[in-house]
Amino acid sequence: MQRSGRLLQLLQSLRERRGAVTAKALAEQFGVSERTIYRDMETLLELGVPVEGEAGTGFILRPGFFLPSMAFTRDEADAVLLGLRFVLARGDSEIAKAADSALFKIADGMGDRAEAQMLGNGLTVGSAKTERREELKTIRRAMRNRRKLQITYRTDGRNPNNRVVWPVALGFFDQVEMLAAWCELRDAFRHFRIDRIDSLILREENIPRSRNSLLADYRMLEPHANL
Repeated sequence: MQRSGRLLQLLQSLRERRGAVTAKALAEQFGVSERTIYRDMETLLELGVPVEGEAGTGFILRPGFFLPSMAFTRDEADAVLLGLRFVLARGDSEIAKAADSALFKIADGMGDRAEAQMLGNGLTVGSAKTERREELKTIRRAMRNRRKLQITYRTDGRNPNNRVVWPVALGFFDQVEMLAAWCELRDAFRHFRIDRIDSLILREENIPRSRNSLLADYRMLEPHANL
């Protein structure tokens, strides 16, 4: 087993235990020496994992540490890879970089054979036609930080007009990306095609409602939205 894979399994083992576990018990579980377990624990501490314990007393993982399972089925692995490839192809620069990093971490925690099977599954995503990646990044930041956006928007056959909107959701469709937002001008939810936004500014003003409240109202309007 690769060391990275063993480290992940060590974390999983610690997370599943309520009490401390000794290095001897872990060494027997993973078929390695106690010295190897001590080295692995030192590595986990260097990586920022909240492990407590010492020789003779055992090790325990402090509550609150989240570790996603890496024991994917073939279909789960296909789904994860396809989703990450979609983000790499359609997302803005920041989220695409995050997807690439996530893919590396997932692959690094798998055995060589499982990694090869996942990466060679034959599923791919077409490249994006959008040139508005910076706008997508700004919209994501606005949603995350509950900030208003000022946009200049063009509708079919009409002159651009200025809007102040409260972003709620960003949807990726076949040919276009869409922003769902509360529009102060219309005093209602509206949908805006990203390719029709001439300018976009992140304002300093916070949205005067919680994100959960906005989402709840939007879900009532669009009950089939996957949000």
